[in-house]
Amino acid sequence: MRIVVDTNDFISALIGKKHREKLRLVLNNPDIEVFADVNLLAELSEVAYRDKFRKQVTLNEIALFLEVVEARLTKIIPTTIVTDSPDPDNNYLLSIAIDSQAEYFIADDKKHLLALSPYRGIQIIRLHTFLEISSCR
Repeated sequence: MRIVVDTNDFISALIGKKHREKLRLVLNNPDIEVFADVNLLAELSEVAYRDKFRKQVTLNEIALFLEVVEARLTKIIPTTIVTDSPDPDNNYLLSIAIDSQAEYFIADDKKHLLALSPYRGIQIIRLHTFLEISSCR
């Protein structure tokens, strides 16, 4: 199965134990390929190191989390130009999903991304919904 995970879900996993356990189920499943590009990795790193998260995680925990996540991701260079998201900052994520031929895009953004589902045949769903329908339990 091919998926893309939104940056917000990675950050939720970094700072929240329950979300981390849910994401771990996905990342530990060898039947799931998780795609990203340099933009997603850069955004993830930039957001993770924001000062506002210092109360929840240390710099060492962030570095380890990012290392583990990056090692698990399949990196691609998307070429499809997307302009359909109500939030233009999310268009590159949709490009990753299209060019990786993802079946699912894991997101938690009700107003922007979830509202587009299905998008070009890609189901945009929340992490807990993905866990319910996949073999990650």
